[in-house]
Amino acid sequence: MVTESLQSLSSLYITSCGIEGKSPETLRSYAETLKHFMRSVNHLGLPNDPVLFRPADVYEFLGHIGSTGVSAITQWRRQRETRAFFSWLLRHDYISSNPFMKVKNIKVPQKIVQPFTADDIQRLLSYCDADTRKGARDQALILVLLDTGLRASELANLELEDVDFAAQRMLIKHAKGNKQRVVRFGERAREAMQHYIRSFRGDDRGYLLLTARGRRHLNRSAMRTIFQRLGEECGIPKVHPHRFRHTFATWAIEQQAREIDVQRLLGHSTSAMLRRYTASYDAEKAAQAHASFSPGDRLATLPSA
Repeated sequence: MVTESLQSLSSLYITSCGIEGKSPETLRSYAETLKHFMRSVNHLGLPNDPVLFRPADVYEFLGHIGSTGVSAITQWRRQRETRAFFSWLLRHDYISSNPFMKVKNIKVPQKIVQPFTADDIQRLLSYCDADTRKGARDQALILVLLDTGLRASELANLELEDVDFAAQRMLIKHAKGNKQRVVRFGERAREAMQHYIRSFRGDDRGYLLLTARGRRHLNRSAMRTIFQRLGEECGIPKVHPHRFRHTFATWAIEQQAREIDVQRLLGHSTSAMLRRYTASYDAEKAAQAHASFSPGDRLATLPSA
């Protein structure tokens, strides 16, 4: 068994993930997690030799993550991604067992994300002045996210040549897991994109959505900033790109869309994540059904003993 430091092996692992076809977004996430892991190892004085790493060290590492104040989902992601690194070490005979496999997953609270209402969307659009470069872009941004359920990173990496306006289709070339898929967009989203392109962006090749000055592409971080500003202006809390994805899934199911179609459009390999997205819809339907069997209300109709 070859003995090497965690530092050198983590760099080799990221290289191997790139060779194996992991997406740039996934590589960035893995690299960030392992960078944090190495800082924790050094800070806590944990073994830098993976062979010496034990479940007790894993617990100490996870406890340190929790003490930094990051969210439960971030703690869960860092545990999962570091465990994947150790699984790779095991497959390549750097270690004889994976200490992370003996530690239970951090529990993530299953929060119900409320979708936007139709009024929310109309208010957001009303704050986008389509006669300006920024307003026209933001209008297209809102309608495309709402109408396609794209991830923010997918829309950020979408190029003009990937959009077929006649067929109302987009080719998503940089999806999660480095997979590709085709999604459809409706008439209103098409009109918003074409107005932005004709009036401000121009038809040069490159990223579809650009910064307000039209020089650089609109990345995921910039999208979050845009929606935070719009939410504050409109008085709508928790406006962020991923909420549009939840809204797309919820509204689609409400309109009797087939789950398999929604799943494919969202780019999920299973229906598990779709069911998480539509949890608010399921909860509301259950609440509505309660009216037909409310035990408290039925007290008046039940015969007395």
